[in-house]
Amino acid sequence: MTGPAAPPPHYSVVVPVFNEEGNVRPLVERVSAVLDQVGKPYEILFVDDGSKDLTPTLLRALCREHRHVRAVRFTRNYGQEAAVQAGYLHARGRWILQMDGDLQNPPEDIPKLLAFEGDAFDIVYGVRKNRQDPLFRKAASRGMRWVMKKMEIELPEDISTFRLMRASTARLLAELPERSKFLSALACWVGARYTIVDVGHAARASGRTKYNLTKLINHTFDLVVGFSSKPLRYVGSLGVLCAALGFLVALRAIVYKLLWGETVSGWASLIAVVSILGGMQLLALSLIGEYIARIYVQAQGRPTFLVAEELGPPPREAPLPEPLAHEVS
Repeated sequence: MTGPAAPPPHYSVVVPVFNEEGNVRPLVERVSAVLDQVGKPYEILFVDDGSKDLTPTLLRALCREHRHVRAVRFTRNYGQEAAVQAGYLHARGRWILQMDGDLQNPPEDIPKLLAFEGDAFDIVYGVRKNRQDPLFRKAASRGMRWVMKKMEIELPEDISTFRLMRASTARLLAELPERSKFLSALACWVGARYTIVDVGHAARASGRTKYNLTKLINHTFDLVVGFSSKPLRYVGSLGVLCAALGFLVALRAIVYKLLWGETVSGWASLIAVVSILGGMQLLALSLIGEYIARIYVQAQGRPTFLVAEELGPPPREAPLPEPLAHEVS
């Protein structure tokens, strides 16, 4: 590619991808068509989370064909949150447009997010209307919101990964030292100012969803354990309840002995109580072990991801990042 050097990007479109060979080229075409109309310099930054299909080959070709397309490839699959963090850290624009690589976030709705750029917000979340996900995904999302409400975890309701963020906010989140991050919840924790806007939602254009029910449950569990100690309190309360149940069974046996001179017959009830108490002990140990395991992983100090390859034009002088909204208000 030859020609004059392109100006530093104003927008960085961050797109984590994993086995999205059927979507990366259409995504570049549709995003480029929209942002060309906006008229400000931009880049499209793909983060390849260890794809095993033709996604890496297509990304290399797109980076050769388009000056505004870049890519970062991981050595293996590290997960979507790690890919998003890498995108935040490698982006060069003042504003970051984050979207999924499956084209369920319509690029044509990008101007709806950009309309809030001049307002005093750090993040503009897209809220999906007429969601086209499978039934289990919708049910899992509702269950996740219910759990977050019970755990008193602050998070805007029904937001998506389709969002506009100040680059300074994104880098602040990515550079937080904890190993397991849930970025949307961390954004609330750091006090980022946000608003929401309705956006469309389309059926997946190509390929299959990478989230199954097990991954969604694990995602919810990571959120709960990472942002609340209430599960330990709930287990403690359950332990008190089981101890009270055992006390009542023992009291019943004493009353029978004192009043009628006989013990309570039936080993089934005793075995049931022992089983309940044993199960609760194992559950408590498992939960405590999960918290300890996270301390262990954090203490190891390993990087969240390793980059195998960076594709696209070399860095040029980038504009200074804008401060958080509450720093200028």
